[in-house]
Amino acid sequence: MAIEKAFAINGSPEEIYAALERDLRGAAENVGDTFEVLRTEPNKLMELRVTIGDIPCYLTYAIEPKDGFTEVAATLVPFGFRYALFRIMTFGMRDQGYEIALVEGLSNLKAEVEGTLIEVDDDDWMSDE
Repeated sequence: MAIEKAFAINGSPEEIYAALERDLRGAAENVGDTFEVLRTEPNKLMELRVTIGDIPCYLTYAIEPKDGFTEVAATLVPFGFRYALFRIMTFGMRDQGYEIALVEGLSNLKAEVEGTLIEVDDDDWMSDE
């Protein structure tokens, strides 16, 4: 079952694609284990195979310039025996974790491109004050 989310990002397709490439370079040691690049069309499309919680998924980012912003649509398609078993056991009602992962990834991409990343010091959130 495909899960799709789209965000409006104030940045050019080139900036967005470059941010995606930086993220991939940062995870380069995991190539083959947790992700694999399947196909790219610079500044337009990136298709990956990723693993989320031991479930293989196809993840596609489609980048489309609009009037005054760029739309990034991300589609996640979990597949395989484990996912089928998961869907059966949950009566197909528990894909929220995948939706949250997709929204979180798009939120991080938007923050990176727009320069609104918020860094949290581990000590800050663990403090009792």
